[in-house]
Amino acid sequence: MKYGAFFAVLILLSALALPAVAAPPNQYSYITVHNVNITLEDERAIVGMDYEIDSGIVFLVHLLGTSDLKKKLLMISGFEGAKFQKLDMNHASLIVPSAAQNYGEGTYWFPEHNFGIEVPEISIISPQMDRTYNHTSVLPGMGYFGSID
Repeated sequence: MKYGAFFAVLILLSALALPAVAAPPNQYSYITVHNVNITLEDERAIVGMDYEIDSGIVFLVHLLGTSDLKKKLLMISGFEGAKFQKLDMNHASLIVPSAAQNYGEGTYWFPEHNFGIEVPEISIISPQMDRTYNHTSVLPGMGYFGSID
């Protein structure tokens, strides 16, 4: 009889814990992304990410350093070759030197891009236009003209 009660309590606790296991689509590990802003400047992109770190992890990031946070943010961003310009507990700014292809004569192509998670809001800004996408993990390609000096 003791084991039956134990297993019943264990099953009840498991059922209560299961909803907590399902992470929102904009969360990766301990990071929940709120929005991403991409500013295109010729071939280069400046990527701003606003996010939240789980409260229990903030102390560990301060204590152990930001290398794991950086690794996870790079995976989320999906930009190879990105370098951090700024990093804190709720915002990161990355520089991507070769985000777009230069087709000459001031024309550029920003190819389709995949993020590591679904982002609630992504804004992409070129010298000619701004576009906003909601609840997506993929940006379509976009042509644009370079900045006018």
